Order: sequence, then C-alpha cells, then structure tokens
Amino acid sequence: MIAGIALLLMIAGLAGYSRPAAAQGFGDLVVSPTRVELEGRNRSATVTLTNRGAESALFRISLIAMEMDETGSLKAVDQPPAGMLTAEELVRYAPRQVDIPPGGTQTVRLVLRKPTDLAPGEYRSHMFFRAVPAEDAGRAIDEKAGQGGVSVKLTPIFGITIPVIVRNGDLDVKVALSDLAVVPDKDKKKLTFKLTRQGNKSAYGDVKVEYMPAGGGAPVVVGEITRLAVFTPNTERKVEVPIVVPPGTTLGKGILKVLYRQVDGDTTLASGEVTLP
Repeated sequence: MIAGIALLLMIAGLAGYSRPAAAQGFGDLVVSPTRVELEGRNRSATVTLTNRGAESALFRISLIAMEMDETGSLKAVDQPPAGMLTAEELVRYAPRQVDIPPGGTQTVRLVLRKPTDLAPGEYRSHMFFRAVPAEDAGRAIDEKAGQGGVSVKLTPIFGITIPVIVRNGDLDVKVALSDLAVVPDKDKKKLTFKLTRQGNKSAYGDVKVEYMPAGGGAPVVVGEITRLAVFTPNTERKVEVPIVVPPGTTLGKGILKVLYRQVDGDTTLASGEVTLP
C-alpha cells in the first residue's frame, strides 16, 4: 500500500444550496462571498477568508477552469470546452498564498484588467483555495506488527472554489422550465424538471416550489434551492427539488408551482407548474 493524500473539493456558489449562504465553509475555512462578478464600473472585488480552526492554516490560491455537466456538477479541466470563455487572463489577484492564524482572517483582492479590444461575452474561471498540508502529510508509513504489510496515514487535503465571472458588452439570458414531474424519492417525493438557458449570459437564481391546494387557500412552500446556476456554454440543467411538506399540511390534489427567480431580486426568470392528481 502506498501513502497518499485525499483531496476534498468544495464547490461554492454553484450547485445550489438548501438555504441562502453569503459565506460558505468547508473544514476550518470560511469564504465570503461565494461568487464574484466583475462588469461595468465594478472592476474590483475582495474575498475574505476566515480560519475557524485551532491551528494556523496555509492556503494556495489560483484560478482554474471548471466545466459544468447537465446535473450541475463541476470538474476542473485543462482544456475548456467549446464555447466556454475563461477569465484567467483578465483578472489579477493577490496574495497567491496566505497563512491564516487560528480565528484570523485574510483578504484577497481581485482587479479586472480588461483589454480595450475584448470581445463581448461572459468569461468565467474559478478561484481555488487549496489547503497546503504539513511537509510530512500523507508520508507516514508504519510497519504492522506481526504482519507482512504496512499501514498508511491518509491525510485529507481540502479546497474551496468560487466562480469569478467577467462580463463585457450587452449580454442577455432567457430561461425556461420543462418536463416537470413528481417522482418517488425513497419514502418521500421530489420534483424534477429541466432548466433551459438561451443567450450569452449564465442563468443564476433561486428555485421555490409552492403547493396550491385544489380547494383553495394560501400557497405553501414545499421546496427550495438557492443560488442555482446554469453556466455558459451549457444550455440546460436537470434539477431535482426534494419535497418537504411542513407540519399541518397534507399534499393532496392541487398544483405545484415552480418559480425560478433572480437572486436578491424580485424578477421571475422562469416558471412552470405540475398538477397533482
């Protein structure tokens, strides 16, 4: 058996969360905000890192390209897919490495360096905060007493990524919902649908599912996903929303109405509904 290091990656501000999150944490690191957008006169930003641990923590910072699949999962790629514009060459940031004491904070400043001949479009990269382990992490191999093998100390390393988006020119996005269905999910139910994006701008919004009883009455919220994105160049995303019926409510005949609304705004980007028999 060979000594090794386990890499754990937290994708922040991408796949959607069950409740709003202006800051996102994994391990002992908290990052705020979870998304950076540079456009128009907004040409700089600051990201704050907080170490909630009991020991100092060292992190290396880089910009990487990440590809989203149809379920919203992201993976790092060396070569961006066709149609994807990256922001690595447009954004300068400092520092590139931080050593944060227990309970301490560190700010990372980002500045947009946009050439005058930059083509219109949305440029996206992800800022990767990678924990740097101790020099001997993952290298401790101990002989097993009375056996012919070895034991391995596996030290996990974690990282957090947040999207950094640069927009240039007049961009637009149109979103639609389709293929709505209520399906079993173990002993509960979930609502599934397809989110379709058109245009040269990513979609980004909150999903809310409301139950409207057939006999009338006030709508009841039975499902939510916050900060759900469909990044360019993707044109669709499959979404699953767990149905959580609050106490005192019975899910009977009626309608489930789905709203996909702008984050921190009142604009409805798309809507749809499905009838419950």
